[in-house]
Amino acid sequence: MANPETPAANAPTTDPDRWAWPHSSAMNGQEINTLMARQALFCQRGAAPQDAERLADSLVNRDRDSDDRRLCLECRHLHGAGPYRCGNARAAGVHADLARDLVLILQRCHGYDDARLPVGVVVDAAPPTAAPAPEPPRTPSGPSWRELDRAYLAHHQQCSVCQCAGRGYGQRCATGFELWTAYGNMNSDLKE
Repeated sequence: MANPETPAANAPTTDPDRWAWPHSSAMNGQEINTLMARQALFCQRGAAPQDAERLADSLVNRDRDSDDRRLCLECRHLHGAGPYRCGNARAAGVHADLARDLVLILQRCHGYDDARLPVGVVVDAAPPTAAPAPEPPRTPSGPSWRELDRAYLAHHQQCSVCQCAGRGYGQRCATGFELWTAYGNMNSDLKE
């Protein structure tokens, strides 16, 4: 005989989220809606569909764990759909030109506060932010590629974090990343 206090599994009054997170690892309705909105946003911002799905799924676990790391794809300061540019690079402590790999990795960002895009927002409909001042064209009067190369190598020789990153283990430190990016972004026609 059935217990009258326990409704049938297919009863219309049963809460579909009853057995979902936090009672199990299954996503609840809100998490599914958020995942779908994030996936659409990431595709709109230039991520491949498989990357967008993988990243949106990883953010479900990030949110559950109260992890404070962020994706650049979630930030209103990100410009472009590849190549990418950070409109808040100074506060974030990064070079304004962002590598694709950096945009697709969870990280702690000092420039992210109050810059998160609301879930489900269409990027073009986001409130406008102040456009960054255009960078002057690179001219040979700036540091030469040799000077940038020497600066990075001098730092690299002293920094074990950057040495490990050069071998493929982890990321460069903030100073090393900035030096590496400045060298990599120098126009090839300026390299002698």
